Amino acid sequence: MVKNKITIGILFLTMLVGMALIPSAMASTEEQQTDLTKDAAQLKIEALEAELGKEGMKEVADYLELQASLPDVVKRMPYRGLAFAATDPESQAIKMEYIDNFDVSEKEKERYKAGLQDVWDRYPDNITEDDYAFMSELGPMIEKEGLKKYKGEDIGVKWTANSHKDFAGYACGGSAYLSYARDAADDPDGSGFELPGYRYYNHYWDADWHVGGAPGCCDAYAGCAQIWADNGRMADAHHDFGISSHYLSDAGNPFHSAGAVDQVGNFVANLFTSNNHDLYEQYISNNWGSGANFGSYVSSNTQSITVTDPEQAVKDNADYSAQYYDFIWDKVNNYPNTFGSYYFVQYYTLLCVQKTAKYNHGLYDYIMT
Repeated sequence: MVKNKITIGILFLTMLVGMALIPSAMASTEEQQTDLTKDAAQLKIEALEAELGKEGMKEVADYLELQASLPDVVKRMPYRGLAFAATDPESQAIKMEYIDNFDVSEKEKERYKAGLQDVWDRYPDNITEDDYAFMSELGPMIEKEGLKKYKGEDIGVKWTANSHKDFAGYACGGSAYLSYARDAADDPDGSGFELPGYRYYNHYWDADWHVGGAPGCCDAYAGCAQIWADNGRMADAHHDFGISSHYLSDAGNPFHSAGAVDQVGNFVANLFTSNNHDLYEQYISNNWGSGANFGSYVSSNTQSITVTDPEQAVKDNADYSAQYYDFIWDKVNNYPNTFGSYYFVQYYTLLCVQKTAKYNHGLYDYIMT
């Protein structure tokens, strides 16, 4: 269904190593707040859902049902979004066209096609770990071929700056110290903030492999912020809240909660910094203050999710966002110039944005009260 545009504190820590899908199934120490008053963000979401209609919302429900039922062997598979194309004949045709364009022999093309069709024929119930090596070989080639269709500005990781500042700043409500949180929120993305080798790992938590440093980093800076707050050092408390918020917010991006682990469960930086990841973050950046206006779902959110354990909050936020990875990866790969015109890409993204805003409100309350 396609529609056009619907939009430092304490530095003894430089890294921490921290070494499950629909919200109702979360194993969490958190509870959703009981205040059911709808804020402007929720009303905007409901308006979009009304535009989707019963048919569209049925598609959403069917997709989430599939995600909740996927075996672990599928959720942990490299390039799992490529296997998800089994659910969409149009996507399958595009992938086969990509293989036709590979700079390999015809024999190799036929091997890739037959192997991918075999994976699709067995998706999702009969996938095995024996498929991982093939998907690890084919996946990067498919992603590279999709990028050849892209025409636009240079791409790069951009779930940064404004988004992180807004997630942290608006969580502070009317605090006189909110500027300290906003100013610190994007610090972890700065060059040299973390030790080499952890620049990406600490900004990630794989919801299925349970790999990544984001939960530990969030928890450590939240603990520092609590110490500052308990001693009346509120500027410092807000500064470190801003940094803690960064890692919690990262987990709300589907490309920070899935897709960057290899076939034996190792985090791989070049999977995290993939073309599809970069294109998706560029889309969010371009639509933060205009277009889909994702930032408005942060500025207009007044709800929170109670946080009693920052580390667990990161993991739960990752559980939530990861369920949208397959669909978004597939659409970005198929339509690198126009995937943002797909209603569900926007809808799933804004759900992740709103959920992340709620978690940040909860994290702020956990630290400051």
